[in-house]
Amino acid sequence: MASNVDLQARWVNALRTQAKTAEATPPGTLPCPYCSHQGRIFQNLDQLFDHATVEHASILHPMETGQARARVRSDALRIKADDQPSEATAGTGSTLDLTTLSLLETGKGRHSPYLGKKRPAESDLHARRGKLQGPTEIYDPDFSRDMPHTKVPERTRPKPSDSRLFDPKQNSKSSPSPFRSTPEPSSEWSVEVNRSHFQPSQPASPHHQLLHRGSTPQSYTAKPQLSSNQQRQPGLIEIQRFDKRYPSLLLQPDSRPISQEQLASEVKSIYAGLTMVETKCIHVDRAQAADTDPNTKIGSDHWQALIALHRTLLHEHHDFFLASQHPSASPALRRLASKYSMPARMWKHGIHSFLELLRRRLPESIDYMLSFIYLAYQMMALLYETVPAFEDTWIECLGDLGRYRMAIEDEDVRDRETWAGVARSWYSKAADKNPSVGRLYHHLAILARPNALQQLYYYARSLTCVKPFPSARESILTLLDPILGRPSASYSHAVPNDTSFIQAHGVLFEKLLPETFEEARSNFQNQLYDHIGRVTAKWKEQGVYIAVTNISGLFDYGSDDSVLRLVLQLHDKQIQQNRPSSRSSSTSDDELSRSPSPVDLDTSLPSITEAEIPSKLDTLSSDFTFSRAYQLLLSTLSLVLRRIGDKNVLPHVHVLLSFFSSFASIKYVTHLLDQAPWAEIVLFLNTLLKSERPEPLMPGPVFPVDRADNLPLPEDYLMRGQIWSQWYFPENWFMREHDEEDRYLELASTIKSRTERILHLGYHLSTFERWISYDLETHTFSVLNSNTSS
Repeated sequence: MASNVDLQARWVNALRTQAKTAEATPPGTLPCPYCSHQGRIFQNLDQLFDHATVEHASILHPMETGQARARVRSDALRIKADDQPSEATAGTGSTLDLTTLSLLETGKGRHSPYLGKKRPAESDLHARRGKLQGPTEIYDPDFSRDMPHTKVPERTRPKPSDSRLFDPKQNSKSSPSPFRSTPEPSSEWSVEVNRSHFQPSQPASPHHQLLHRGSTPQSYTAKPQLSSNQQRQPGLIEIQRFDKRYPSLLLQPDSRPISQEQLASEVKSIYAGLTMVETKCIHVDRAQAADTDPNTKIGSDHWQALIALHRTLLHEHHDFFLASQHPSASPALRRLASKYSMPARMWKHGIHSFLELLRRRLPESIDYMLSFIYLAYQMMALLYETVPAFEDTWIECLGDLGRYRMAIEDEDVRDRETWAGVARSWYSKAADKNPSVGRLYHHLAILARPNALQQLYYYARSLTCVKPFPSARESILTLLDPILGRPSASYSHAVPNDTSFIQAHGVLFEKLLPETFEEARSNFQNQLYDHIGRVTAKWKEQGVYIAVTNISGLFDYGSDDSVLRLVLQLHDKQIQQNRPSSRSSSTSDDELSRSPSPVDLDTSLPSITEAEIPSKLDTLSSDFTFSRAYQLLLSTLSLVLRRIGDKNVLPHVHVLLSFFSSFASIKYVTHLLDQAPWAEIVLFLNTLLKSERPEPLMPGPVFPVDRADNLPLPEDYLMRGQIWSQWYFPENWFMREHDEEDRYLELASTIKSRTERILHLGYHLSTFERWISYDLETHTFSVLNSNTSS
């Protein structure tokens, strides 16, 4: 039975040997027949002849121009026929034909050049697929070979015949080294090297001159003289380049430039091979997926060959990204990856389809699935480090791979929790970069099990984002079905108070009987007051979950025809039209080469005009979901406001006041706040103002920018990205964000900042002069409209 390494070797050799019939050197390119390493390639005969007349004038000097030109051409063609370099040397060679590859064993004794070694992370763009006798040089008339540099003569290494040098074959006990006759802690070599590196201001010793000027060992008189047959090999320090003006500095190694034509040709060659491997992967995956017979067994060799095939595709994608995103690449070349959706194709055809095939074959494929997950995870981590242009995609893919690894772990609970934490950290990082994308919160909801309340919060947040994830409406049923009592089993992980709350939203989500909703709402609110006092500080986070979920009910849980969503989208469109264009003529090419923003609104969704808004809003009072969700939101807030002096309810109050502040600024929905419990809000604000703030409230902005300690609150991270909160936070509010581990810490400064935020929100609501007012003389809040509900 062939091993995994042997199968990989067969695949790599199959990829390398199928193109033997193709021309290795493209037409019109000629190698130099007189260079010692025979590695210089020229695009035409004129360039080769110009090079030969300058570099090899002694060979062509006696001949006339015509004769010399003919000889150069004949010698180059002879060298070209004898030596077959890589097809990627000039970048226009033929690519590999993978359509004839088979998963069957085709030969014995083939060995990959990477056998037993890790594949290089970055391929050489000049000689990618072949072996050359020397370094390949591409002729470039703009590149001068007369660049000033200091050539250091080689220093040879003395043979161990000297009694003072260490000989590994010699016993140290029988022949002690003469350098151990003194009690020095280290040899004079290390002492001199350390002295030369750390004490540059002192006069240079003879050995210091040896290291930095490349002189021969004979210039150091303390060492024995070496005969001609005792030459030394060049050491690491001697081969470095130096400049006489800066004797203590090492010069940067030379880098050979690459032209845009060469880079484009290399990308084209890589893409041709990539599409062939991709086609083969699609064909194989579809063929295996079509076989639905559970009794069909796939052999070990077949699994390893499939892994080797998909590994080849991942490596081809890696080469494509390194070449197309090269620092010397033009903006047009960098846009190719986005234009042809290369990150999505890599995930779909190179990883996801094969993972699904492996998952359907569990448990027999468990070992191969583990191996491939680790392989794909390493590749995505490498791309995350080396190709930052698609960083958001790599982060989400790493989270998906961590979730796959967690899902197949059934034996070790600790490993399962570890990989769940890995996936959660990647998704959280992705959500920080794109807080408006609901898909990421859907993934976090799956990882939140068995915390039912947190799951419902993430599902609700996923549906109420600026860019909602509609598939979450189907996933939320897996949470609601047990609680609504359809299966006989109950949801044992949720406490009774959370179960009643989830049941109330389940009735609204599926639009069940109103009596069922009233019963669930009553059970939830009857237990809520005592539940807050029992869980204490934990309700800071739970209160945010409940507030965001209640707000999601007003938007019909992400429904496309939600009236409030349509109104807010129209309001956002008006803001964008009045705002100056964000893309000016000075936009850099690098910005243009990036992928489009993933939060652009879908123009195919329903829309609303300003004339239709009044009639649409009139229907909300009779809408089953909105009317009862609004009742649940206001009654829950009214009950929470009765816990005056309890700091654990401040996050819940903060979220609801920020929601009121956003709606108060939109003229179409301002009247919806008339039914809010303003009397309880005023009493809560006045008590908070007297007990938590000794000095009077100074009118000012909700987010003061002149304070260095004004940082985001923990609940800010839990409600950003929502369609109603996109105008609440300042533009750069999260630029000075905490670390992921520190952002949810409840410090004394956090409570102070939260208190000031709530009071400033109360003052902001008083500026509308519709519901409450603030007296600057008495420094108290009061209710303005006597008709508002308390």
